[in-house]
Amino acid sequence: MSQLPRSATKFTLQRTAAVRSRKVLVVESNPAMAEIEVLVLATAGHEVISAPTAEHALTLARRWNPDLVLLELDLPDLPGVHLCRQLRQRSPIPIIAVSLDGNPDTIGDAYAAGACDYIPKPLRSGELLDHIRVHLTAPQAA
Repeated sequence: MSQLPRSATKFTLQRTAAVRSRKVLVVESNPAMAEIEVLVLATAGHEVISAPTAEHALTLARRWNPDLVLLELDLPDLPGVHLCRQLRQRSPIPIIAVSLDGNPDTIGDAYAAGACDYIPKPLRSGELLDHIRVHLTAPQAA
């Protein structure tokens, strides 16, 4: 079996390091859940900021320019689907919707509003990081 060239290994390591430093905006109204998500993402090497409401998320997104948004669909001030649509009009960044509601209509609405992925709650750390890694390494995220 042939060995990979050194440059291939080096490229992979550089690419992984670049992904770890990406900015993730967590939009989550439940403070305990937001704290867990921020901790998991920060431990994985991401720069993370959280917002408990749609209004706060829009302000942060304008000022901070995140590379990815993790968006709870059940927000206190505006449905997450509406926020998703507003974020999508502003930027092509990946938006991953999360929700306890497994209703296919809700999930379909999130995709129609511009979400690129959906993860059901409760979130599993490994699964969350895998989804984020996929979207941050996709061509549109480069």
